[in-house]
Amino acid sequence: MPSRTIPRVTFTPVPGDDGAVPDPVVAAVIADAAVLTGAAPAGITVVTATSVTWPNGALGCPQPGFAYTEMVEPGYRVVVKAAGTTLDYRVGAGGTPQLCTNPPGPG
Repeated sequence: MPSRTIPRVTFTPVPGDDGAVPDPVVAAVIADAAVLTGAAPAGITVVTATSVTWPNGALGCPQPGFAYTEMVEPGYRVVVKAAGTTLDYRVGAGGTPQLCTNPPGPG
């Protein structure tokens, strides 16, 4: 796996905002997806980019064995397609995009 460092993005999430995802958030996601897949940033497509109020610090993508804050957290979900792979990123108030590798199933 390539070495990657996802930069922290500075933004102020606002619950109930207009749903627009700040450009630096999208840019950080695209940069990480490019490193992860080897795709050129210009060839990465944003599938969805939405404002989300997460129910807790897991950002809708809890990982087994981890503990999370139990308070709502405003942030974003950005899904991109790179080199034929769909990648699901979650961003909370901490500002660092996190790749969700184990999204919960429907229901």
